[in-house]
This record gives sequence, structure tokens and C-alpha cells, in this order.
Amino acid sequence: MRTPRTGLAERRRLQGLSQEALAERLGVARTTVTRWEAGDVEPLAWVRPALANVLSLTLEDLAALLTPSAVGRDVIPSRVPAPDMAPAYPPYPLDDGELLDVAERRSWLASLDVSAAKIDYLAPAVEWIIDQDERVPPADLHAKARGLRSHLHPLLEAPQRPDTAMRLFAVAAHLSGAQAALSLDMGRLPSARAHAAEAFDLAETTGDPDLMAWARAAQSLVEYYAGRYPDALALANDGLARSPRGPHAVRLSVNGRARALARMGDRAGVDHAVGHAWTVRTEHPDPETALTASLTTTVYCEPRAAGNAATAYLAVGDTARVEQYANLALDTFDAEGFTGPQAMTRIDVATALLDPASGDVERAASLVADAYRIGGAASFPVRQRVAEFVDAAASWEALPAIRDVRELVSGHTTEEGVHADT
Repeated sequence: MRTPRTGLAERRRLQGLSQEALAERLGVARTTVTRWEAGDVEPLAWVRPALANVLSLTLEDLAALLTPSAVGRDVIPSRVPAPDMAPAYPPYPLDDGELLDVAERRSWLASLDVSAAKIDYLAPAVEWIIDQDERVPPADLHAKARGLRSHLHPLLEAPQRPDTAMRLFAVAAHLSGAQAALSLDMGRLPSARAHAAEAFDLAETTGDPDLMAWARAAQSLVEYYAGRYPDALALANDGLARSPRGPHAVRLSVNGRARALARMGDRAGVDHAVGHAWTVRTEHPDPETALTASLTTTVYCEPRAAGNAATAYLAVGDTARVEQYANLALDTFDAEGFTGPQAMTRIDVATALLDPASGDVERAASLVADAYRIGGAASFPVRQRVAEFVDAAASWEALPAIRDVRELVSGHTTEEGVHADT
């Protein structure tokens, strides 16, 4: 003897739906809804996700309502928002069993896809995090990024249409790359390395060479600050091989290749990498902003490239080039208020001023003090670069200005950043 599913019927009425309206929302025949509520048949697995959405239920709560004992007092409150769902396709009177099966499978297919609105929310939110890097304290941005990840990752785990899946994987790759940079800013190198590797894994899933190049740039950045210069170079080279003249070739050439080659003592390689970056830069339109984000998803701007070139030439001892490229960058850095590049370019100039032949130690120490106040002790790359300045200034450690810098950075060593990972 059949037992009516009164709980299912009451839930439908609670949502303000007639049997006809529910059938239209699902793209099935009204008689199908009647049979569900009468207890004659159960909704097939194909249609249950869509039915749960329309009734504002989780799949578990829907399963509970489908039991014969689910009576009116057991009607379950809403736990998920009811989306605005148009019919998956025009409602046809489907009496044939085979046609009903097809209709339910099509309804299931429609229910799989993440709405465009969700992606349209997540993608700009991730772009905002990338844009705010070096403007907002990294710990604050990192917390927001983790919150976005909690929304995004369940969507990746669910079945999706191929085009939707590719969009989601691209957004996730950018979020992982941003988390890598934020972890690096906080000195959490193991976490930064893991996030950067995840960014590449996600990018590789999309098959987009430009996105893979972007992720390789994030990986190269982490390895550079970890002191693994051959690895940083190899990752940058791989990114360039995937997209030789794409939007990220400038960053890969000057931020990745040039700086790593400089640390490895290859002056000719630095010249070639910097020259290539400038050549590729002219092949792309100017960015919409005077100063792009460090992890920009578009082409690297000229001030960023110049700041990186200054860092590279510092490592090979060309102090004239350091000042040349720093002067191309600093006015824009100061005008736009990006504290990271403001601080680090000042430290590069200060270190160049330690040249025994033509140095100005007092000015150098003053620049480092300014940089530290701008960049803040919370930034691992700034701390690391200040520590390198202090090492380079060892010959003048008796001078009060250098002692003041040492006191300023006391307690914030490079090693703290390398091993901290909480």
C-alpha cells in the first residue's frame, strides 16, 4: 500500500509552488510531481539536485522528506538559498517513460553547472586581492583569501560543464598564486611554495599557456627569495617557453630570469634578460594603470620592470645601472603608494651607495631607514633586503648611522622568515 509523502507536498506549498509550477521549474510533467507526492515513485537521482535547489533544501534534507513518514510537522526549514531558476527547457507533457528519463537527466545536467553569477563574484574578488597586495597588510589579505578559498574549493570538487570548470580552475589558479605571494610576504616560505605549486597545477589543468606562465612566475618568485636561484631560473625559463611573448614574458624575463642570473653571476645573461623584457614590453599595449600589481594578470608595467632591473644590476655590481633603473621606477612607486617596491628600490639604491670608490654611507643608511619605515617590519622581502644591506655595510659598522640601521632591524632576521610557517 502506498504512503503519501505529505512532507514533500507541504514543502512545495511552503515555497509557494503548485504542482504545475514545480513541474515547470524542473522541466518535467505535472503528473510526475503528483506521483512523487502520492508515494507511487521516487524522484530519480538525475533530478534530485534540481529538486533540492527549487525547494531550498540540501540533498540530505530532501532525502528525509522523501521518506513516507515525513509529515507536515517534519517540514524542514530552508538551509540553502532558493536561486532564481528558469526552466531547463520548455515544459512538454511527457507521458512516455523513456522521455521522462531523458527529461530528468537533462534537468540533472542543468543543475550541475555553477551559476555565472557565482563566478562573476569570485573572479573580481580574487582580482581585488591581487590588486591590494603591497597596499593592505598581508595577514589581512591572507585571511580574506582563505575565506574565498572556502567558497571556491567546493565548486571545484563538484561536477561541472567543461567551460565552467575551466573558468573555475583559472580563478582558483589566480587565488593560489595570490596566496603564495601573501605567504611569502609573511615569511612563510613552505606555504608560499605549496600555494605556488598548486597555482601551476590548476593552471595546467586549463591548458592555457599564458596562465601557466603566470603561475611559473609565482613559483620563480618564491624560489628567488628562498635563495634557490637555479630553481628560480628554471621555473622562469619554463614559463617563457610556454608563452615566449605573452603578457607575462616581461615579468618572467626581468623578475625571474634577470634577477636569478644576477645572483648566479651571469652579467651577460642579465643584459639579455633585461633587454628581452623591454622588447616584449613594447609589443603589448600599456596597462590601464601607471603601476600594475606585483602579481598582475596583465602585462607588467615599465616601473615594475625597472625596479627588478635595478635589483638585478645590483647583484652584478653595476651601480650606475642600479640608479638609472631605480630613477625610472621610484617616482611612480611613491605616487601610487605601493609600500613594497617603494621600500625595496630604496634599499637597492642604498646598497649601491656602499661602493667604496664613490659611496655615500650616510645617505645609504638614511635611505634604508626610510625604506624600513615605508615597508614595515612585517614584510619578509623587505627584512631580507635590509639584512643584505647590513651585511654589505659591515666595513662601516662603527659608524653611528649603520649602528642605527642594525638596531632598527634587530629581531627581524632573514632566518626568522625562512622557517616561520604557521
